[in-house]
Order: sequence, then C-alpha cells, then structure tokens
Amino acid sequence: MEENHGVILGQRNTDYVAGTLPYEILNPSGDWTNWLPLGEWQAKPGLETMACVSFSALNVIETLYYFKTGVQRNFSDRFTAKMSGTSLSGNWLWKVGDSIRKDGLVDEADWPWLEGADWEQYYATPPIDIINKAREFLKEWKVNYEFIDFTRESLLHHIKQSPIQVVFPNHAVMNFFTSDSIYKYFDSYAPYIKERNTDFISALKYVLSEITMYKHVIYNGEEQYIRGADGFDYHIYNVAILEALKKMGILSSAEPEFVDSIDDSGIEIVCLNKE
Repeated sequence: MEENHGVILGQRNTDYVAGTLPYEILNPSGDWTNWLPLGEWQAKPGLETMACVSFSALNVIETLYYFKTGVQRNFSDRFTAKMSGTSLSGNWLWKVGDSIRKDGLVDEADWPWLEGADWEQYYATPPIDIINKAREFLKEWKVNYEFIDFTRESLLHHIKQSPIQVVFPNHAVMNFFTSDSIYKYFDSYAPYIKERNTDFISALKYVLSEITMYKHVIYNGEEQYIRGADGFDYHIYNVAILEALKKMGILSSAEPEFVDSIDDSGIEIVCLNKE
C-alpha cells in the first residue's frame, strides 16, 4: 500500500460541482508551463507535513496569480496548512479551499518554514498580525472552487480556465497540462515536474478573480457619481447608496475624489430603505 502524503478523499453535499461557477477560457492552449510556481518540498528531514492538499492548492493559486498579474508570488503553505486544520492524516480538498476563501493568504516570507521545526513548531498558530495580514488578500482577490469530473475529457476542458488540483491514491498535486496521451503535473516532492498516463481519482478547480473597486467622485463641486470599472460614471440619486456601498466595501476609498469631467452613463443609482 502506498504511503499517504496527506490527502483525505470526500466532499460535502453543499460543495460546488462542475457548472456552478461561470466557465471562461483564460488560457486557450491549456498549458500553464510558463507560469509555474517555485518548487517547494512538503517534507524535510525530520518532518513530513502531510500538507500536500495545501501545497497543491497554493501551487494553483500562485500559477493563476502569476498568469493574471505577471508577478510571481510564493504564498505560505505553512499558514494555509495550519488554518485549514491539517492533521496527521492530512486534509480534505474542500477544507483547504474554504480556508483560502475565508482566511486569505500571506507570503512565505511572512510565515516561513523554520529549518529544523518539528510538528508542533510547524503547526504553531500564527500571531494575530499575520492572520490579519492574510485577510488583506481577500480585499483584492476572490477565490472560488468547484469539484469537477476527473476524466481526461473534463480536464481537457477545464484546464483552459485554470490548472487543476488533482488526486491520485494518497497524494494531491497540480495538473498543469493535459493532452490526449499524457498528464503533466507539478508535485511537492522533487523532481517537481512529472508525467503520468493513468487517470486521477478526484479533481477540483480554483477560480481566482480580482475584486473590482469603484470610486466615489464629485463633479462640479456637488454632483456625486460612482465611477465604475467600465470607465463610465453613474449618478448617485441619494446618499443612502453611498452608505450602503461603504458598508459593503465596494468603494475603493471612503474619501471622494473631485474631478473636472465625467463620462456620464446616463444611469441613476438609487437605494431604497426597507421600512
């Protein structure tokens, strides 16, 4: 029997499945080789973290982030492994996905793997300043996931939107290229780039979306507008809409910007208070 490297199979009835999230082709070739993350071991002398689910999930997020921004970031696997509740048996795909969505991410430099750390040291609770810093990521990025069919046909389809977190017995990795004859995957054990011919037994797709922020602008000293991501300005009919947008965190700043001109959309934004 193969040694378990940290994946626990299973999903909840409430988990999203293929078709729940909007499908969008980001990378028509389905080949993510040019945006692969840095290779990192999930085990070092004296410690097996059992965190392949966290390592492979962050490999997907790092690849998507690099593709979307041109910036290569290395997020802390240790942080996500702890916040998602990784145990000596490993973790579920959905638990790690939920942690990324709710707890956010920090860079490896903020919460690194300390050389020589044992299990208790590696899985120490991060200090509150690190926890708060991770949540800042969620102000700029939204992370969603859905389970997809793990057939070759399904992977050929979905990999054009994102690299896929896949599972073969006892281990989770990132599938970054699929063809009619071969799967290429990125592992958390060297050599990091590997190939296989046989199918996987589970698959999960992440979707990383940048959160669009809107500006509150004032024209001609008094007329108030919301400037949208489309570049058009939407007239604010009443102050209640401003308060609502601030509470929802949709405005990029609490302070308005005074502008000399507008590109009026011709649309009024109205907020009605429920009595």
